[in-house]
Amino acid sequence: MSQQALRDAAAVCALFSMIVRLADSLGWDVPAWERLRQRAPAMLEGGYVMRAIGER
Repeated sequence: MSQQALRDAAAVCALFSMIVRLADSLGWDVPAWERLRQRAPAMLEGGYVMRAIGER
């Protein structure tokens, strides 16, 4: 395994841990499956653009 691969793995692990801690601290939760299915078309259409999610 290369040094860059090890750095990348450590960065992914650190970011995942940080996101999980933020989610726990701020009370974020995964929506119910049915709600995700309702929102999927807007999310697929707009990608990560937040206004695309809010308009639907």
